[in-house]
Order: sequence, then C-alpha cells, then structure tokens
Amino acid sequence: MDEYSTSTQQFRATMQTFVEHEMFDMLASQLYPNLPKEELKQRLLALEGVDQFQSMFMYRGCQWVIEHTMSRFTYSGTEYLDHTPRLFVSNHRDIVLDAMMLQYILVDKGLPTTHVIIGANLFEIPIMPVLAQLNKMYSIGRGGNRREYYRCLTEMSHHLRHWVVERGESAWIAQRNGRTKDGIDHTDPSLVKMIASSGNTDNPLRTLAEMNITPVSVSYEWEPCAALKARELCLRSRANALGQAYAKVPGEDMQSVLSGITDFKGHVHFTICQPIGYDELAQSIPTPHSKAEEKACYQAVAALIDRRITNGYHTTPNNHIATQMLNGTASDHTPERQAFEAYVDQACRQYPLGDDFRRRLLAIYSSSDH
Repeated sequence: MDEYSTSTQQFRATMQTFVEHEMFDMLASQLYPNLPKEELKQRLLALEGVDQFQSMFMYRGCQWVIEHTMSRFTYSGTEYLDHTPRLFVSNHRDIVLDAMMLQYILVDKGLPTTHVIIGANLFEIPIMPVLAQLNKMYSIGRGGNRREYYRCLTEMSHHLRHWVVERGESAWIAQRNGRTKDGIDHTDPSLVKMIASSGNTDNPLRTLAEMNITPVSVSYEWEPCAALKARELCLRSRANALGQAYAKVPGEDMQSVLSGITDFKGHVHFTICQPIGYDELAQSIPTPHSKAEEKACYQAVAALIDRRITNGYHTTPNNHIATQMLNGTASDHTPERQAFEAYVDQACRQYPLGDDFRRRLLAIYSSSDH
C-alpha cells in the first residue's frame, strides 16, 4: 500500500509530476477553461498539502461532473456528519464517483476528506497513480492464492483501524468487492469480518462499534455504465455455459471509468445513513461465542448495513418503469416511459446480445425499485 505524500516537500514533488503529466493539459482545459495553464500550474505548485488540492482542484472536478453529466445533485443525512472519525461503507454503483462525490459533500460541509480504498483497475488510467497520491487513495492487491488474499485482507483491516481509531481520520470502502452489476446492493459479510478482525477479537461487536460504521446510499437516475454491466453479465453467462472463464479485454475497466464520469446520470442523490453504534449492535446481534455464531454475527451486521442503504435509496421513475417492462405490466405512456424505452432500445442496438441483454439491463433498474 502506497502512503500518500505527507510532508510539504513530498506533496510538492508529487504535484510537480502531476502538472507535467501528459494528461494535465486536457484536465486543465476542461476544469479551468478561462485560466491560463501556466497560471493554474503555479497555483497548484503553491499548495501545501492534499487537503488544499482536494478543496481546489478535485472540488472543481466534481462541479464539472455535476454541471455536465447530472440534472441535479442532492444529498441528505448530513446531520450525522461531524468531525468524529468514521468508516463510510457505501453501495458501489460507479468505479470512481461513489467515493469522489462523497468527498465533494464533505468539503461542502467544511469537513475533512477520507482515505479511500480503491481497486487496482483504476490504475489503468495513466494519470491515476499520481491522482491517487494526491487524494488519499490506496489500492491493496488481492493476491494470487488463498494465503495471499488473507494477507491482503489482514493488511487492509489494520490500515482501516489505524486511520479511524488511532489517527482519528475517516475512511471510505465499498460494501463489496467490485461494483454492483445487477442493481442489488449487498454487503459482503467478509468485509464485516475483515473490519472486526482489526481489534479485540474477543469482542468483535466492540471493535466494529469503534470504527463508527456509517453506511452511505448512492442513487443514480441513469445507472453509470448500465449497458456495459449488462453486457458483461451476458458474456459471463455465455462463457460459464461453455465451461470457460470470462476474460476482460484490454481497456475494458478504463472504458467503464471514463464512461461513468462522462455519461449522463440525471438526478444523483447521496444519503448519509445513521451510524451503527455499539448499543444497536449489542441489542440486535448477540456477542458470538463460537465460530458458527461468529459467522452469523457478520452476516447480521452486513444485513444491518444493507437495511440502512436500502432505506436510504432514492427511487426514480426509471426504477418503476423498468419493473413494469420486466414484468410485462401495463403503464401509461408518459414522457418518462418514452425516454426510458428509447434508452433501452438504443442500448439493445449497441449491444445486440438478444433478450438476455435486455432482461439484465432492465433488472439493473428494477432491482432498485424498493
């Protein structure tokens, strides 16, 4: 795991690399079209740390995404936000934006940004290793075998606890490994186990409570990369039927990253859910005394996080329309339905994978019709 630049000298060395990167001019022209590039470079090189960079450059990046790819960006639950260090556990619909827009909210509220656990696939984007150092992002490898994978999880748990409990700094992690591709937001119990293993293993509920787990529910009117997700599920299903493994083509993850950022998303809403405290854990989940009870405990905590995220999800007409189309039930031909049907038809033409693709695309939206 790479530690981001902590000293001013280290930070400015990383910033120098950033402003000299071949992709910097493109980013600068998009975010600061009226500011000469050399002036922008000098402003960035005069910054003294990550927090200043995020408040200036990344905040403007989020504003660009809102202005150019969203009809509205709203959020609720900020009454639960304060300077208390916490572990945000979010549903995962977009590779970049789920974490990125939370940082925007925190800066908007005058609060510190978080450490962010990201997947190694983000580093396919050439400038990403530099941006990661400037945004407190960390990638932990999954390892090639079971022992290496366990070592990676152990390392991750220790870092999360170090940040939240020992250093008093918040962190963000997705509720599962990889984005939700079917519209169903489920927290992986292995994630809960990983978090619980960071402290006193004799009292995992106490350890979990010390992390001040705060679920985040992210809702997109137009699901980022929905067609790409449906396509991947179709191809995975076909490969499995032939006894083969699905292999991503080079650049597939990068396409998802860029599409997620630039494609139109409509109304996007973030719900900061009520943190999960020790009293709630103790009342609903008994302290485990055996391996079987321990496993059930992690599943129960995962289900508790799921309920928070599900209750915080904001449904849109697209979710209801997709359910009707999937079930073949009648509906009035409203402008919203006509727009959604046109979107589905266009995606089906772009990826001619038959009824399986159409069904999976509709399921992504229908599954969110809580």
